[in-house]
Amino acid sequence: MRGRILRRAFSTAGVWRNATPVANGPEWSAGPVGHLPELARSHPQVWASLRAQVPSAIAAVGARFHLFPASLGIAERARRTELVRAACTHPSVLSVQASAADLPLSTEARQQVPELRESVAHNAELATLGNALLGLIASEHFHLKYPHLPTRVLKAFVSAYVGPSTLADVGADLGILAQGVQRWDRTGTSVVQKSVKGRKAPAAAPLLSKDVAAQSMRAMVAVLFQELGMAATRGFVQSQLLSRRLDLASLIKFQDPKRVLSATCKKYKKPAPQSRLLAETGRKSISPVFVVGVYSGAVKLGEGTGSAIRMAEFRAAEDALRRLYLAERPNGSFDLPTSTLDDTFAGTTPVPHSLQHAAGHVGSHRFTPQPLGRAEVLYESRG
Repeated sequence: MRGRILRRAFSTAGVWRNATPVANGPEWSAGPVGHLPELARSHPQVWASLRAQVPSAIAAVGARFHLFPASLGIAERARRTELVRAACTHPSVLSVQASAADLPLSTEARQQVPELRESVAHNAELATLGNALLGLIASEHFHLKYPHLPTRVLKAFVSAYVGPSTLADVGADLGILAQGVQRWDRTGTSVVQKSVKGRKAPAAAPLLSKDVAAQSMRAMVAVLFQELGMAATRGFVQSQLLSRRLDLASLIKFQDPKRVLSATCKKYKKPAPQSRLLAETGRKSISPVFVVGVYSGAVKLGEGTGSAIRMAEFRAAEDALRRLYLAERPNGSFDLPTSTLDDTFAGTTPVPHSLQHAAGHVGSHRFTPQPLGRAEVLYESRG
């Protein structure tokens, strides 16, 4: 019995159904409807840098930043969408656009990419304004929450909470680096100037995605200030940045904590600190342990342990200074100076309900200025 021969029939109906006409060629081509331009095939990095943002991705980012409430009109939504697009566009796109003009492309290939002739709106000015706002809000918060902080430690706190690394991480959580959001130089030719300690001239570093995310976050803060006002901006910074937990004690370093503690007690007109041995074990063994406490009169300021008495004294003085500097006031027990600007910079729409609690006082209220801290200048000193 002769076996059966199975034959499978193939149909090209689906291929021709998706075919598109091609100019100066055959009537139909079997390519997909949304085929990529020639620039995307010949120079993919340039195409990825110049490609316009995806509308749905921009809408998602704007919604996370409370910029698109349901009551917003069509014209107002379109205007804010363009602001978000500009905030997510790095100035390095201009250099890519300029370099793309020298690429060997045909006239038809250039016409396929309207981004080559686009007037790009970037986030340079918005990022400058946003950086100033972040520094203002963070500085007043830590100055009033930790009233005994020295100036250098205050700057370290501000950098830790609203610095580039933190902004990049928070921006990534909010979708700043999602696909179809950012426009920046992905070719690797752009560099950023970063100051390096110990060098006179700033060092040039390649432009990374975290640098782009940090600048976009600053620009988005400026957009919040422009559209929603000072209260909403303060509430966003409080809820997204300043509410994060960080080991602040690790940011306070001392070279000679005993001398600093003596000067601090003198500044506050307290008795000079004295070290007292509280406990010890294994003095004559290979691993002794000493416990030293530092006192100002009858008040115990700090305590430290170590394998040597001097080491324990050093750590006890550090513990005393950290207890002083990190003595904090509870949130809500002090008025922020920027709350006086809530009426002046009210924004075009009301403060979102989700940001009102974090913003504190919203609207007119009586402001109570906080007392100024002690001066850090030591009398009879040259420093």
